[in-house]
Amino acid sequence: MLNKDIKIKTICQTIKSRISDINKFYRHGPDLYFYKRVFHLRQSTNITDFLNIDYNIEILYATLVSWDMNTRGAKMKYYDEFKTCLIENLENFKIIEILGNNRLNNKSILLSKLGEIYDNLNFMRTNGRLVSNSKVLHFLFPKFLMPMDRSNTLYFFYNNTNESKSKYLEIMDICLEIMGIRYNWNRHLDNKWNVTVPKMIDNAILLLVGKSIKKTTVHNTAYK
Repeated sequence: MLNKDIKIKTICQTIKSRISDINKFYRHGPDLYFYKRVFHLRQSTNITDFLNIDYNIEILYATLVSWDMNTRGAKMKYYDEFKTCLIENLENFKIIEILGNNRLNNKSILLSKLGEIYDNLNFMRTNGRLVSNSKVLHFLFPKFLMPMDRSNTLYFFYNNTNESKSKYLEIMDICLEIMGIRYNWNRHLDNKWNVTVPKMIDNAILLLVGKSIKKTTVHNTAYK
């Protein structure tokens, strides 16, 4: 981890000063539509009821496709295998939901459970789990788990794109730490890309790194 305290401070400053920029400079289309769709479906029910409906899982699957999980060398497993993996981990998801709803008092236990379930989740035919796992877990628990990728998230924190379970847990630890800071993060929420605090943290990283947005219109803040 490179300069953890500086990274946290920079993310917080970006959220407070210009997080709304993500809606002007980040991509729009199917990826935003399906993201908002799965978010609204998920927030209206608990994890058990959500995964008991095939339509919800299909939307989740479609959201991953729209988020480039089946392009540029990444290959997702067939839908039936994807669904089976989710259902087989339902009991773990139920525990994560309980822990996450009281995350300030259960941070270490939540991280331990995430580490346990990380190895059980396998949604890809290609190598690598951090990106697909983090995105699925974010879609399932959008209010306290954040999505990650290699070119933005890992590069921002580690200056490389090599993934591992330990990196996922370190980044999630930081996400939970930021969420626990005494500040009204909800004041920056909107009905586009900034729908939850974990996604705002991800969006701040996107703005800071600038690889996935229109660089010609964004003035990046130095973070190194």
